[in-house]
Amino acid sequence: MLTAFACAVAKAQLKPGFDKEEYAECLRMASHMDSIRVDSQYLSSKPQRFTRTYASAERGFDNEWELWEDRGSGLTAILLRATVSTNISWTANFNAGMVRAQGTCHIGKDVHYDLCPDSTALTHAGWTACLAYMQEDILHKIDSCYATGKRDFLIAGHSQGGALSFLATAMLRRAQQKGRIASDIRFKTYCSAAPKPGDYVFAMHYEHMTRGGWSFNIINADDWVPETPLSVQRVSDFRPTNPFTQIEELMSGASLSTRIKIRFLMRKLTKPTNRAVKNLTKYLGKTVGEMLKSQRVEFDTPIYENVANFVRTGQTIVLMPTEKYYIRHPHKATDAFEHHQYNAYEELIDEYNAQ
Repeated sequence: MLTAFACAVAKAQLKPGFDKEEYAECLRMASHMDSIRVDSQYLSSKPQRFTRTYASAERGFDNEWELWEDRGSGLTAILLRATVSTNISWTANFNAGMVRAQGTCHIGKDVHYDLCPDSTALTHAGWTACLAYMQEDILHKIDSCYATGKRDFLIAGHSQGGALSFLATAMLRRAQQKGRIASDIRFKTYCSAAPKPGDYVFAMHYEHMTRGGWSFNIINADDWVPETPLSVQRVSDFRPTNPFTQIEELMSGASLSTRIKIRFLMRKLTKPTNRAVKNLTKYLGKTVGEMLKSQRVEFDTPIYENVANFVRTGQTIVLMPTEKYYIRHPHKATDAFEHHQYNAYEELIDEYNAQ
């Protein structure tokens, strides 16, 4: 028994740094998850090393996650599913209000979540709720894997699955920091075609938690999805120490006419952005949240923060299209997802050269 345990630990080979083949395998697994339901997005190439060992039940907003195992190396992969073709799955994406990255999600029962050590950090409301439905099951399975000698885990997903991979990674690393899961577990994350998961504070802490080459954000430069959700940065969204909070002191030596002009310009700059954030919070937060609640009685709408400062997160790997790529994937006004699908990413990663 001890020999088998030692071999399982010794076989694990997870290392920091972007691994093109490792990501390609994650992409194949993401494409071949159960119940993807969008046949045109499937990759013809199947996972080469990993085999599915567990698929969760659909829960929440038609979310699913799976465990895959590479028996040769001992690596285990946690895959989070992309958006599926149901109204509630898409509505979760559009629930783009911001909520605290530490809090409680009310989904029939209270689920406490912690995605960032900074209590002021904010994340996407819809995806935070999606993760809340899966959190307990993921933690339970990691405990089971650990008991059998598993120490190395890949975390991956494409599109909505990529956004959920950011949040799941943050949740697991915070659980590790607080002693909920073992400190000798290694997590490495590939967020593929992912939209922006949270605000600047969340992004900074996430990048610090995964520093040293343990998380990557892979983006096709022509894919519009990583540009979402709609974002507005206001002067009030800057870190506490900034010149905007001291504008009156900075103007103290200026003439009266100069102070009047600067105040006028500041109002012109701040009023439109404040109004835009108010509207985004109202419609993409509260209104869409009520739509979700009407479809799932076990979901209570959260408290939305009056912020819409979503930012790109993680160490980014840019897949830059080439002339060869455009022959196969021309811009099409009739297909908004031409550059977002699995096959587009697969072809670009085949051509990718880090040098």
